[in-house]
Amino acid sequence: MERNCFEIICRRFSFMFLLTLAGSFFNGCASSSKDYMDDQALSDDTFAMGSNRPPTAETLYAMANILAVQGRESVYEFMLKRIIDEHPRFLPAYCDLAELQMRQNRIDEAMETLSKGQGVSKEDPILINNSGMCWLLKGKVDRALTLFTQATALAPENARYRANMAVALGLLGRYEECLNLYQQVVSAWDAHYNVAILCERRKDLNRAAEEYRIGTELEPKGLLSPLFTRPSAQDWKHPSSR
Repeated sequence: MERNCFEIICRRFSFMFLLTLAGSFFNGCASSSKDYMDDQALSDDTFAMGSNRPPTAETLYAMANILAVQGRESVYEFMLKRIIDEHPRFLPAYCDLAELQMRQNRIDEAMETLSKGQGVSKEDPILINNSGMCWLLKGKVDRALTLFTQATALAPENARYRANMAVALGLLGRYEECLNLYQQVVSAWDAHYNVAILCERRKDLNRAAEEYRIGTELEPKGLLSPLFTRPSAQDWKHPSSR
């Protein structure tokens, strides 16, 4: 669904999304229910001893991030939901909860989480972009493109949203529009390589071969081969969480 939503990924934007579409990294697993309850009690007791004031969203979020690093996903999820309940305008919690749900292949739940966030901030481009990613994973490319386009209109300086638009356009077979967008955010040769990957995805092998040929001709000699980079957790973060 930055401590921008999606570090700038400089090469082959398309491939990272195709990896996502293949479901190659949604392998998260939850902690046991006993750990969930024990950790919940621990967090509440810690705050109760520290102050008579209720914890701020930032305090809860800092603790949630510690739990995430520790791999305690059940209580991490609980903390994020607590932040949303107690501090509904704290948008980073929606992004992080949706990212967790996506990693666990709970796409419908992630979409519901992002929808709740949009109920608080209707025109937040990060929530809109991430919703587009959910639709992309569900194979609803037209709907994903609509949302990526909305996100780009709200934050035209964000190259990632335009790259996401390019992915959707390529998957729809709109290669020239896809190439034009890629050329705005990556080098000319990488743009052609990306289009080639999307052509392969659509089994348009003749067009893929032509795009690879053009990319190879344009690529400066002596460069290392492009590296494929999976999306990182940073991709789902909200800027206000920094």
